Amino acid sequence: MIAMHRATRLRSMPIQAPRRKPGDRPTIRLQSPNRKPAAFFIKAPRRKPGDCPPFHLEAPPGKAGTAPLIRPRGFTLTELLVAVSIVLVLMGLIAAAVAAASTTRKANATRSIIAKLDAILTTQLSSYADRSVDLRSIPVEVSDVFKNKIAQRAWAIRRNMISSDLPDRWSDVQFMHAQSQLLKKDRKWDFGSASQRTYATIWQTASPKPSDVYAGAECLFMIVMQGGIADCIDCGSLTVSEIGDKDGDGFMEFLDGWGNPIGFILWPAALQLPGGSGRLFFDGARRRQSPFGEDLNGDNVLDPLAPGLGMRPVIYSAGPDGEYGLDRNSEAANVGSAADVYGVACGDWTKPPVDKSAAPDGFATDNITNFDDEAKK
Repeated sequence: MIAMHRATRLRSMPIQAPRRKPGDRPTIRLQSPNRKPAAFFIKAPRRKPGDCPPFHLEAPPGKAGTAPLIRPRGFTLTELLVAVSIVLVLMGLIAAAVAAASTTRKANATRSIIAKLDAILTTQLSSYADRSVDLRSIPVEVSDVFKNKIAQRAWAIRRNMISSDLPDRWSDVQFMHAQSQLLKKDRKWDFGSASQRTYATIWQTASPKPSDVYAGAECLFMIVMQGGIADCIDCGSLTVSEIGDKDGDGFMEFLDGWGNPIGFILWPAALQLPGGSGRLFFDGARRRQSPFGEDLNGDNVLDPLAPGLGMRPVIYSAGPDGEYGLDRNSEAANVGSAADVYGVACGDWTKPPVDKSAAPDGFATDNITNFDDEAKK
């Protein structure tokens, strides 16, 4: 040990990396400068109390081995495509869920406003049950068709009150305006309603005249918000509902959840039950759900000459596809026309055309109406 201390100096230890085969782990072997086994001494510097002893290995220049750099592995194209596909599927599921929730929200908002409008019109219809009628004003042409006083009273209420207070087409409003000019000369028209005078004035002052594109929706807005029916000049919650002028003719409409006008047909005689059965909605038991429950011949079916004919107005939305499925009979007037000035067939399904007033087509599938719940029964 003494000889070794005297003869040997501290030398730096070279690091030599052996040859490696592919897949071998790198190893480090320490050798002496003469490539013989030798004792290695590490000289530690003087340390102060508390210092950690340093350990330093140093290889001479040109003698040190090097280890290859291991680079991180990246993603393959297949892995990226799989990840993108998963993201796209998730995005599609989220979009479908959002769209379904939006459609449900719009449908619920549409049903809400339709229910409010239906309640207003139902209240107004119930007010005609006890109306008095001056049968002396019945035209001879009408009394020739309806021989008994009950039928004549029903005609007067149906034509001069219901159809005139709740017009669903501009052709009726135009007819009322024309008749108002002959009021003092012709007693055949009972033009005494404040609502009817309002409609005639609206038609007279309109410039340009309203179009027939959304006539039912525009008439519905007019009778509810301007006609004063059922004390509904303002109608409370309806004032905050969405309204608009879809066809740009200057006359407003109530809009459904998709921004389309909410339609209105006063006498939907040919309205059919869903499912393509061809059965009429207002037939059988439903005909007795009107405030006019007269059964003149005792057959347990509401008589077709009763004032309301067992019908109620249909209020409908085009639904998500924006297509209406109800036929409006080419906007033919109810209260008067060239062929039927006295409106004898007004709303009567026993008179032609019985298949035109509200015949559904393929677009009616997603329409939302005030009869949807009842039609399921």
